Amino acid sequence: MKIHWYLLQVLFILLPISAGAEVRTLADFYSHLDQAASVLKTQADLEAQQFHLRANEAQKGWEVFGGISGGYQKSPFAREPFGNFFDPMARIGLRYPLLGSAERQDRAIGDAETQVKIENVRHEWSKRLAALFIEENYAAYWSAEKMLALNHAYTHLRIAGIEKTLRQRHETGLLLMSDYFEFLSAFEQAERMRLEFINNKEQALMRLAHLTNTSVAPFEAIKPRLNEITGNLAYDIKQLDLDILQTQIDNLRKVRETQNWQGIDSDLSVVAFGGPAIPHPSPDSMQWGYGGAVGFNFRMPLEIVSYRKNEQSRLNSQLISFQAEYTRRDQELNLEFRSMLGRYQQLMQQIKFQQTRLDATRESVRERYLRLQSLDGDVFEKYIQAINTYYRTAIEYVEAEAEQWKLHVRLRQFVSTPGSTSEIARADTDLVGMLEPLKKAGQFFEKRMAKETKPLKLANSNDRSTVSRSNSTSMNFSVYVWNYDDIVGQPGFWEKSQSMGINRLLLSLNEKQIASIASHPAALNKFLQDAKHRGVKIELLLGDPDWILPKERVRLLEIIKRLKSIHFDGLHLDIEPDQLPGELAGKNKLEEFIETIRQATRISPWPVAMSIHPRYLAKETSFDLCIPCQLRESGVKEITVMYYSMNLNSIAMTMKSAMQQYPELMFSLAQSLEPELAVENSYAHKPQAFFRDAMQQLDYHLRASNFSGLIIQSLKDWEIYIHENPL
Repeated sequence: MKIHWYLLQVLFILLPISAGAEVRTLADFYSHLDQAASVLKTQADLEAQQFHLRANEAQKGWEVFGGISGGYQKSPFAREPFGNFFDPMARIGLRYPLLGSAERQDRAIGDAETQVKIENVRHEWSKRLAALFIEENYAAYWSAEKMLALNHAYTHLRIAGIEKTLRQRHETGLLLMSDYFEFLSAFEQAERMRLEFINNKEQALMRLAHLTNTSVAPFEAIKPRLNEITGNLAYDIKQLDLDILQTQIDNLRKVRETQNWQGIDSDLSVVAFGGPAIPHPSPDSMQWGYGGAVGFNFRMPLEIVSYRKNEQSRLNSQLISFQAEYTRRDQELNLEFRSMLGRYQQLMQQIKFQQTRLDATRESVRERYLRLQSLDGDVFEKYIQAINTYYRTAIEYVEAEAEQWKLHVRLRQFVSTPGSTSEIARADTDLVGMLEPLKKAGQFFEKRMAKETKPLKLANSNDRSTVSRSNSTSMNFSVYVWNYDDIVGQPGFWEKSQSMGINRLLLSLNEKQIASIASHPAALNKFLQDAKHRGVKIELLLGDPDWILPKERVRLLEIIKRLKSIHFDGLHLDIEPDQLPGELAGKNKLEEFIETIRQATRISPWPVAMSIHPRYLAKETSFDLCIPCQLRESGVKEITVMYYSMNLNSIAMTMKSAMQQYPELMFSLAQSLEPELAVENSYAHKPQAFFRDAMQQLDYHLRASNFSGLIIQSLKDWEIYIHENPL
């Protein structure tokens, strides 16, 4: 049983926290489209063919030719010993190609132009396909995100109390063992599917990073409105291989129509030459001469008629082959498109059916819930069955929507205009509405378990108001203070802090304040002395995720060294790895995080405490690293768990497990009053009475020798909360 609850704890820690996730639309990814590997390759290929075309164009027209020669001649008319003569000769000329030679140059240029057009087609298609692939993976990420949210809400029911209630009903004979295992198997299957959803989300994230050649952090996806695609319109099928075939066909037609002199090479030449006169007119000196000539040169085979006939036949056959291939491929693409369009229309009908089925299962959950309030018997099991059916239907609905979106993307690979500009009338997924039945069920089971077990109430307490009053007078809080200037000169600050039960301040200083205090520490020392007289501890709060980076770590160490003469009661590091995007990721990021803490603890003159996310309490969610073990070995004295949730039982279970596993470490629990967080993560949206009651229950339930109390995030938010929520 202990192992089972530990697994439940790990599962809860794995729950996604999307309150701070950045919203990114498809347009954000399209801005990086030109950085995709496929687009970069086709761009390079296009540039290579453009240079090849320019090289062929440079070879067209006039050519320069020439030569220098030398040799010996013997003249039979010259007297000895002047019968042998050295015969040098120099020639230079211009040649202009005619007839077949000119056509051959034009053919080379035409072929190069055709290849440029083909590479341009490839480049444009690579950008188009990259955009569609980005959208398809964005859709996969969107669906995985939505299904994870549904899975989170559903599996949370197990922790909220369904399993305990089912076990109790089985032990009292109200539930068959087979039904008990069937209910449990539904949750086991959901937990297995969760791993699949997480894997799909991570794969989509990696593909988006690859397609945009950028680092992509987890984000919140927004589904765009999709244009309607109808089956009663004629679509112009466009595809890469069709465009390439059409370009080749056009080139062959041009060759066949414009070239009429195949096999006949000719040119017009102008030549100038010079050399000695042979034999020499005078035996005593060499005489030089020069001259020039204009000529027409040609070359052709004897079987010129047969050659031209066969060449024309070859061009015709090649053109027929390309045209036949174009027709065949066009027919295949039309059939493929129509088949896919049929699947798309069927899927649209399937989504309408899933929508109706989802509404029916939601109504079934509502009806079973109402019957549960007034009837006995098996209505409890019927309610859980209705919840299970609703969850499966909701998952299937999101899957159908995702498949419809992906199919819409694939259809747009075939056509330049996917359909009319009118938008689909059907509304997009309403995730909040879909989660409502599951969240309402969670609240029901949490209240039921709280009434039956009362785990967070004081023993032998008959008067809740008496308990609240007694606890409120004895509870003390720590608080994050993110600006020293907000409190140092505030009139009546100590009296107000005492009325709020604050006995520890985690005090943050910015760079300007650090520089001022390092050179003039008197004001801060007086503030610390006043705090000590009033029994309030002041700890230095430092928080910047960039300090995890090795190159930035020295900044943290320098701050500690500059302030080491100040008599703080401790050093509190709020360095959150999840807030550090960029070059570090995964296990490497956590290892550098631990190294930063180790070096800071080594030089700190004060005891060191840490704020961490609850996921880092378990190795399974910390890349198999034992973060509490590493912090303990580094010299950290206290771990503050920033567990922002309204599920007090889950918080207590997580904290108790950690305190029992690491008794030598002190633990504290941070709770939030930040208004920007979601309603399930912050008490800023709740009345003061609700907040006080929750804090009292947590304080009582977590009391242990290594629990140092509750920390409120933050003082400024707490003051605003009190002002805006007077009751």
